[in-house]
Amino acid sequence: MRALLGGAKEVHHDPGPTGESGEGEAVIAKFCVVYVLTASIMVYERFFRRREVSASERAKSMLESRQNSAASMLPLPKESQDDSVNSTTAVELAATAAQPGVCDSTAEQAAACSGDGDVENPPAGATAAEELADEHQGLTEEELADKLAQEKWTRDSGDHQLEEHRRAFVRRTSCGLVDFDNRGCVGGVLYFLSGVNWYKLALVVFVVFALWVFLLTLSVMGTGFKLLGGKSSAQMFDVVDNPISALMVGVLATVLVQSSSTSTSIIISLVGANELSVRAAVFMVMGANIGTSVTNTIVALGYFASKNDLRRGFAAATVHDLFNWLSVLVLLPINWIYPFLEKMTYEMAKGQSPCDEDAGDKCVKQEFIKPFISPYSKGVVQYDKKVADYVSQGYCAGQCQTKLSEDQMAAVTALVCEGNAEAGFDCHNLPGYSDSWMCDGGVLCSKRAPAYVLTGNSTDAGAAAAARYLHALPEDYAGVVKEGLGLEPQPFFDAAGAPVADPTPAALYRTCDEYKTGLCDKRLLKGGLMLDDWHLSDGAAGALAVVMSLLSLCCCLYLIVYCLQRIVKGAAARILRRVVGFNGYVSIVIGCVITILVQSSSITTSTLTPLCAVGLIPLEDMFPLTLGANVGTTLTGIMAATVVASNPVEAWQVALCHLFFNIFGIAIWYPVPLMRRVPLGGARLLGRLTARYGWPFPVAYTSIVFFIFPAIVYGITVAAQK
Repeated sequence: MRALLGGAKEVHHDPGPTGESGEGEAVIAKFCVVYVLTASIMVYERFFRRREVSASERAKSMLESRQNSAASMLPLPKESQDDSVNSTTAVELAATAAQPGVCDSTAEQAAACSGDGDVENPPAGATAAEELADEHQGLTEEELADKLAQEKWTRDSGDHQLEEHRRAFVRRTSCGLVDFDNRGCVGGVLYFLSGVNWYKLALVVFVVFALWVFLLTLSVMGTGFKLLGGKSSAQMFDVVDNPISALMVGVLATVLVQSSSTSTSIIISLVGANELSVRAAVFMVMGANIGTSVTNTIVALGYFASKNDLRRGFAAATVHDLFNWLSVLVLLPINWIYPFLEKMTYEMAKGQSPCDEDAGDKCVKQEFIKPFISPYSKGVVQYDKKVADYVSQGYCAGQCQTKLSEDQMAAVTALVCEGNAEAGFDCHNLPGYSDSWMCDGGVLCSKRAPAYVLTGNSTDAGAAAAARYLHALPEDYAGVVKEGLGLEPQPFFDAAGAPVADPTPAALYRTCDEYKTGLCDKRLLKGGLMLDDWHLSDGAAGALAVVMSLLSLCCCLYLIVYCLQRIVKGAAARILRRVVGFNGYVSIVIGCVITILVQSSSITTSTLTPLCAVGLIPLEDMFPLTLGANVGTTLTGIMAATVVASNPVEAWQVALCHLFFNIFGIAIWYPVPLMRRVPLGGARLLGRLTARYGWPFPVAYTSIVFFIFPAIVYGITVAAQK
């Protein structure tokens, strides 16, 4: 869009003049603002605002009214006209009138209670009560509470400007110069402005601000979780030797970064760098789909104050979990038995070429929201991604910086590995070896070349068979070399780049002229307020970032929902309900487009969960929006695959596997109503269990599904490898 309008194709953050730009302080200030506003509103709601009858209480009253037919025939008492009971229905008041001691309040009620009233000709209020009771007949208490919660949103808000108020506004703003009945252009503008609800407009602006802080919060929280995980979390990608372990690593990695878009981009980058196989990556992106739903599940935990809100919110959050788990239960075994996803996507991606900057390609992944968010979150806490990459790719012992040709690496591989070029090399004898060390041609990758090679003694079976792969000068040779006894390392390649034809036994050769060690010794905390000003350790910075961001996350969502309850009422709520309930497949497209714009399914689902919790959006309409978010989040992986400089086919395979995994999952669980009821029914069951057992159940569910169970499987895999 920027290109079409003639602007720059890339967004660059302008930090301003040299020196501190104050971005980190600005984020902390925004966090403090939402903390203070949330606390103030909660104090006001708790101690100063007049309490309204909740949906659950109204539902109980209506259920009681069904059991008392005499009470439903009573007229509404005049005392019910005050503001404190305006939100109650005729049926509720009838049920209240049926309670002991109420029948004596009015003559009409006393007559009806005693049976002397004119029951055959009930008043109009009683007729309305009967109609409403008939409409809700047969509903359970939960269904009735949900229906009343929805009606609370769709009722007319009653905030329309009266004509006399608009007339007074036009007269005051024009100083009496504009005739209200014969107004011209200026009068028309003033008349329009007189109908604007400035209170709601201010709330809309504040909602935009809260959404901005919400995006900042998710970015800071992801960095905090990565710092909390430490360098050991980056090593999870090394422990992938079967589909189950790959699945659990995908879950844990996504929980740590709080975004499947981020974890999937990392996985695709590893595949593009030949550090991860396509086979393992496919199962890892399945796990990433599961892990991304932890954010909205945590969001649902913020509704403990209301049993029905918690039930609806937790059901809305877990329908995402159940869809992902059910899709994995069906597609993982099939793809394990026969890798149809890899084969199908290979045929689609086999013509892809690598991104080549020398040829004029721009190998920079296009971002939409991140250029605006990242500078501010990095002002608070910045994560050194390079150190994490070195850890995850196994370069902690060292990395060769010299570019060696395939023929040169074939000579090195033949020297340090077992086997030969014809039968294939077996390099499992090398320290820390994994299959990702091998590149095209069946030889070690250039970056995996050792710093030195020490050949065996002449008494051994062969110098090559006993050659040692060394990251640094061996300790027993260091002293000898320093004494200048002529045992300095010899170059393995001559000036023309040809390797030594017949290596000398018991000789030390230098195979890589530029070799870096200690790549993983640096701190993960790279910058931001927490390092530059507060001087925190990695763990302390991660813990503080997580606590601050979780608190800010809850506050932002509370403020957003609080404002929406005052904005989206009446006609606006009815329009929203019609849009999201128009057609499920249209809702899938809407969810997909929104997620593409914000580049995070966590943001989309975490925003929808509160709307479902308060009853504005029913679970049936939330489900397709969630499915669309699952599809939209795959675009980030596809964009990451477009800028891969090597192994583009494999990178595209993983990105497309992520896309088609979600598409096939939707095809299985959504179109057929019988199949659709499985995730919806499971989510409702989890919601009811949450309402029955309170906060311990959702906390236990979240801990087990996203942390304990994947960690146990991961631990078993690590122990088995050792």
